[in-house]
Amino acid sequence: MKGRAGLDARADGRHVSTRVLARLATTGIYLVRGVPRDLQRAARVRAVREGTTLRWVLLQALRDYAIGTWTPKGTQ
Repeated sequence: MKGRAGLDARADGRHVSTRVLARLATTGIYLVRGVPRDLQRAARVRAVREGTTLRWVLLQALRDYAIGTWTPKGTQ
């Protein structure tokens, strides 16, 4: 959400400075835009059912992509 200068995001209904978000990103907290909520929920439900976390699933997918053992099919 665009608002006052330097404020274009929300956390818990409050405006958050993009500078703060950038600072958080350098510590390993990342925001991924455009992930549909139903997809996120379904992935989290499956991860819990399989005794893991969504974080671990994403880390494994990124690792596999980075080392070339998995390549997405098709286009965005």
